[in-house]
Amino acid sequence: MKLLKTFVILVLIVAIFGGAMFALNLYTGPIIAKNSAGAANDRLNSVMAGGAAYEDITATLSDLPATVTAVHKETSGLGYVIEATATSDYTGGAPMDILIGVDSTGVICGIQLVSHSESLIFGADYPSTYIGKDSALAGVELYAGSTFSSTAFKDSVSAALNALAANNLIAAGVKGDDQILTEMIPTVAPGFTKLLEETASGNIQKAFQAENGAGFAYIMTAGEKSYLAVVNAMGACKVYDTEGNDVTADNAALADEAKTDAAAKQAAYLDPFKSKIEKMMEGAADITPITLDTFNSVVSAASFTFEGATYYAFYSRSVGFHQMDIYFIIDANGAITKMDAKQFIFEEEYFMAFGGMDVTAYKDGFVGITGDTFTGEEVIIATATMTSNAVKQATEDTFDAFNALKGGAQ
Repeated sequence: MKLLKTFVILVLIVAIFGGAMFALNLYTGPIIAKNSAGAANDRLNSVMAGGAAYEDITATLSDLPATVTAVHKETSGLGYVIEATATSDYTGGAPMDILIGVDSTGVICGIQLVSHSESLIFGADYPSTYIGKDSALAGVELYAGSTFSSTAFKDSVSAALNALAANNLIAAGVKGDDQILTEMIPTVAPGFTKLLEETASGNIQKAFQAENGAGFAYIMTAGEKSYLAVVNAMGACKVYDTEGNDVTADNAALADEAKTDAAAKQAAYLDPFKSKIEKMMEGAADITPITLDTFNSVVSAASFTFEGATYYAFYSRSVGFHQMDIYFIIDANGAITKMDAKQFIFEEEYFMAFGGMDVTAYKDGFVGITGDTFTGEEVIIATATMTSNAVKQATEDTFDAFNALKGGAQ
């Protein structure tokens, strides 16, 4: 009997406690859920003022780019909030997290860089330059001094808006010929760094000079059509239409006009380059400049003879933490025989600051490398990612220039 009484009391305690917990959950559950929803809404409302509630529609959309992680629809019809990421060469693999508010007309109404891990990031006000833009992003510029980061940011925002348009959630923005051609420059002339606007005249509507001195880009007109002309530092020119077709052969007059303008403004690299060749290969003779129609970071090229053999020299102006000048000598078989640079990165003091690296050993590590054997590991300087990337670009661009010289793939 005593055992039964104890059991009954225990059951009553459990029942009372369980009932109390159930009642508490009935009361607090909705409050907790409301608070959680409110916190989530507050986050999304940071880029879409006045949002009432949101529905995650990510799973219902097709062909979303990898940079879009979530899409939320504001339930009263205000528009959409997109969660996106962006990764540049300087994030070390860690992405920038971006929150984008897009109203029902397809215009950006709010945007935030939520988090990032980059050492060189654009200014705090840069994202606000996207507000009021549709998917064309007309007039949005890259951020000076943080080109890689701002390019990755812009590409991610563009991909996010284009994904909404592709799913018929917003109308796609329309790009004019001027914008189409300007945005084509990094594709057809990847060695051109930040573009500085120059004076324009004649058929040239807009003129740009690459900040690293690798060449010029021109938006030009002939009749009612617009074209892009790019001229590299060696004087080679290519002309493109708005579809991205190489139409140089059909537009010789435009090419000549662009080359004339570029020649009047281009920095002279040849004489100092010859002096550098003579220092790197004492006894070099018959130094002859070469014009290549490559549009990467290589700004000058030349052939020469040394001890009865033919060699080729290339000068690259890639950009690391600062503007860099990197030189390669390549033999007739395509193997590097010498590599040098005049920047501080190759001074002993700099290498000592990064673990006591031997500058001579670093440069000698390039000797014998060909385009087929280059892996990128040869350029690595510990804790100097930007410098390493610039040396890698210079090396790859040099091999591309050599291949172009020999008639191979560029």
